[in-house]
Parts: sequence; structure tokens; C-alpha cells
Amino acid sequence: MKVSVIVLLGITLLVASCKDSNTESVSEDKEKTNSEMKTEKKENSNTYSQTEEISKDTEASNSNNNSETSKTTTSEDKTKQNIQNSNLSGTYIKTGEEIDNSCTCYCVNINYTANSEMCLTPSKIFINTRMVKASNNLTNIFLVAPSSKNTEGKDIPWPKFDTNTPIANITSKGNGEIELDWLGFTMNGDLAIDYAILGKKTLEGNYKKK
Repeated sequence: MKVSVIVLLGITLLVASCKDSNTESVSEDKEKTNSEMKTEKKENSNTYSQTEEISKDTEASNSNNNSETSKTTTSEDKTKQNIQNSNLSGTYIKTGEEIDNSCTCYCVNINYTANSEMCLTPSKIFINTRMVKASNNLTNIFLVAPSSKNTEGKDIPWPKFDTNTPIANITSKGNGEIELDWLGFTMNGDLAIDYAILGKKTLEGNYKKK
């Protein structure tokens, strides 16, 4: 009887020992697995962080390159535009009046070194003007005197009109096109109301270079 109890007790202790061993083994395996997973996550996180930084650096570099390219293009366009605007000299014909190819009235000759004749009323009233460049794309027009070939306009008080106040100005629109804005004649700095529209209908409008 005692022998059976001792054998049974021995078997029980052996089984318990095996369970403890298995439990420790499983616990060690879990800890090892958790440790490996943490290490892998950390490595993946570092890899993602490095990739993200490279991506940001690439985007920043591309953005800087695009900005520099845009600035260069804009600068070149402005330079070309300034060159075009500075070369306004020449003859322009009014848009819609292209039939006047001989420039009997609907043309403007931009000349900065000599007087230019301008038509106020077809075949009747003409004036001599001087043109002064105010900027690369703006030209002011001043009255000099009535033309000697006038057939009308003797009753107009030409000597009283200001010759140092612009009667019109020309704005360059680029591509060989200009716009003329009629301001009118002035006396002592004030608009000469009775002659304000003289020349406006004929001259004001858009022109293109011949």
C-alpha cells in the first residue's frame, strides 16, 4: 500500500514538473516573439520615417526648381515685352478702317524725333503733334499747331490751346497693337468743352502696325 502511494506521488510530481517546464517554455517563446515583433515594428517605423524624409526633400527640391523656372520664364517674358513696347515707332492703322491703306486719315505715325501729322476730320482738319514717351508702354501726344493743309477749322482758337498738356495718349498692347485714348484740347489747364470731342471719333480706338 505504501509503495503504491509513493509511486502515485512520484508520477504526480513528474507530471507537475513537465507542466511547469512547458509553461516556462511557452512563456519564453511568447516573450521572444513579442521582442522580435517590437524590433521589427521599430525597424519598419525607422524605414518609413527615412522614406518620408526623402519624399519631403524631393518635393521641396521639385518645388524650388519649379519656382526658379517660373521666375526665369516670367523675367524673360517681361524682358521680351519691354523690348516690344520700347520699339513703338512706326505707322499704325485703325482697326476697322483698314480700307484706308493710303492713310488719308485713319493712321497714326509714332515718331519721337519729329512732328507727326494727325487727322481730326477726314479731308478737312489736321494737326501737327509731338510725341513723348512717358514709359515703355505709354506715349503722350501734344499739340504743336494746326496743319497748313486744313480746309476747315479757321474759326478754332488754336493759339489758345495748351501745347504742354497731352491731348491724347497711346498705350502699347503688345504684338504690334496700340490703343489711342483721346483726352481733348485744354485751355489754361482746363478742358476746352466746345472742342472736347474734336478728333475723338476719328482718332480714338485700337490700331495695329502696318
